[in-house]
Amino acid sequence: MKFKKITGLIAATFTPFDSNNQVDLKIIPQYKNLLAHNNIKGAFICGTTGESSSTSFEEKKQVIDAWAKCQEDNFKVIAMVSGTNQKEGIALAKASAEAKIYGISLNAPYYFKTATVRQLVDFIKPIAAAATDQAIYFYHIPVLTHVHLNMLEFLDIAGNEIENFAGIKYTHNDLMEFNRCLRFDHGKYDILWGWDETCLAGLAMGAKGAVGSTYNFAAPLYNGMIAAFQAGDMEKAKKLQELSIDFISLYAKYGGAAAGKSIMSMVGLDCGSFRAPIKTLDSIETQALHTALEALGFFDFASSLPQI
Repeated sequence: MKFKKITGLIAATFTPFDSNNQVDLKIIPQYKNLLAHNNIKGAFICGTTGESSSTSFEEKKQVIDAWAKCQEDNFKVIAMVSGTNQKEGIALAKASAEAKIYGISLNAPYYFKTATVRQLVDFIKPIAAAATDQAIYFYHIPVLTHVHLNMLEFLDIAGNEIENFAGIKYTHNDLMEFNRCLRFDHGKYDILWGWDETCLAGLAMGAKGAVGSTYNFAAPLYNGMIAAFQAGDMEKAKKLQELSIDFISLYAKYGGAAAGKSIMSMVGLDCGSFRAPIKTLDSIETQALHTALEALGFFDFASSLPQI
């Protein structure tokens, strides 16, 4: 494989919106500085957290161009370019290549679904061919796409037919399959763990890199958990994972996905609201969420903006 495997945390970034619900590109350099300051190794943009399904082609292209300017050798940018529209995926892959970002990602079509691995690989190949210098990651998230295909078979076919195929962003709870993907063909591919609240389980199965939305604002917690795991301090690692579970569990009560953007504001970076149909938290709900997070001790492990 011509691409180095990713180690550490990649943040699945929010797409920032201004008060008029328009993409707010000017905040992105500050966003990158927050992530890098908290030892985040890159940004996974325009994905689920980035409201890919609620943003236009032109908006996605603008976000890709803005994040491309933030890319450095030790800070990779990966853009999700496709979900259901292959033609748009090809165009966004070309835009990603022109912007010279590190990689692109795409998930399985989730309206007219691919029924076989063969269909899925055939859907991906023209998109990958539009960005031959970029690492290609398949975004496996069956809880949202409802496409349940064998990822070992996928690695076998995609790895042989897509020259720039790098691996999988694995957002699924099948730990056995995840481990087998890590070991497939002598560990050839980069299999990134994608489920924040079970990050420790991913580490135990062999994960070296992970992509997640809560790494945006709780990087010290997860970096501390990784350090504890590597040092063999499983009790500390488990306690930090439990804190992750507890604050993510608040999402169901406080606006679901919208809670994440609200927490971003609490750590000092206002990314605006989510687009419909996600409901934005009002001031009372935001204060209640802040109080609940304080009670957990969350802010002792929250990300911080660099001092100017």
